[in-house]
Amino acid sequence: MKDRLSPPKDWPAPNEFMLELGRLTILWGTLEATVNLAISKLAGYEKHIDPRALILIAHANFPQRLDMVSALCEHLGPIYPELARCATVVKAVEAAQKARNKYAHNAIVWDEERKHVTIAMASARGSLKTKVEVVHLNDLRETSAKIHEAMCAIHSLVTGQDVKPMWERDA
Repeated sequence: MKDRLSPPKDWPAPNEFMLELGRLTILWGTLEATVNLAISKLAGYEKHIDPRALILIAHANFPQRLDMVSALCEHLGPIYPELARCATVVKAVEAAQKARNKYAHNAIVWDEERKHVTIAMASARGSLKTKVEVVHLNDLRETSAKIHEAMCAIHSLVTGQDVKPMWERDA
């Protein structure tokens, strides 16, 4: 009998794809935590995550949290002019979210016949649109990079420190 906690190699997709999907997922969680921290700090709470801030944001969806960051930046802008770049940062975060959602909310499968990974997508806004496309490792890596860059941008916006992506940092 096979152990269900020891899945077969390359299931449900090749391990190198699973690794990149895992990286993407972990980076997304870090970005979400950074947005939560930004709300807490911009709202004036001293602790990293004040329980009062956590209560207010715990059940807000991600777009609502970005709206909170934008509104707080606009409110604080006259006092802290460096927050003027908030709209640019929020756009970067939204682009990262769109890229992440593609992989987080659609079916990714190994096409045994063609020997590649595919993603099946559907949209029904106005009319039904379906699409299947090949997923390349670099697509996943690019998405992870966008998420990490967005996290660095949020951190820089709130702290005023220049936080560079991992690949631009000195060793």
